Amino acid sequence: MSENRTGGLFDAAFTYTEAVLSDFEALYLQKKEVSPVTRIVLGLLGAAGAVYFGLQLYRDGLQLTRVGYLVICSIMLVVALSGGGKRPDDTPAKYRKYYLGKQVTFRIDESGVEMKLEGQQNYARSKFKEIYSLIDTDLCFYFVIKGKAYYILPKASVGGPGADELVKDELVKYMQKKCAKKFQHYELNQG
Repeated sequence: MSENRTGGLFDAAFTYTEAVLSDFEALYLQKKEVSPVTRIVLGLLGAAGAVYFGLQLYRDGLQLTRVGYLVICSIMLVVALSGGGKRPDDTPAKYRKYYLGKQVTFRIDESGVEMKLEGQQNYARSKFKEIYSLIDTDLCFYFVIKGKAYYILPKASVGGPGADELVKDELVKYMQKKCAKKFQHYELNQG
């Protein structure tokens, strides 16, 4: 990846590999999990709320507001009791199907992020304000534009072969400034 320091431009050309897509899959599945602490908090709040609002409804009769609170508490209980497991989703499989072994050109400039995948006529382009989450793992940078849409940029492609960490640090600072967000780092336990 070459960088134009005066224009704030970052470019990369690379191929999506098994390792990169495995990193994405591990990140995606980890992000979907509900942590045990969250499940406990949701369970306690949901149970307390269901009892409280259920008793209020029994004592005072039907009131729309309390019915709404009771429904919210019930949803919290369902999430808490779901076990925090991985919910079925074919997003990682779709990324693997369409990205594995494909060449991609990646560009970050003053107007946003652009990605063109080999074999595609169109390219993906997002303005910085459309990026709602910046994530990094040990292997990749991720720019999330909606729940299941990720720009995946392998760190090894930033600055090209043998590039030092300064180029990656400059990219991090640039994206954080342009998106007005901080990167969240995920430690992935890939077996």
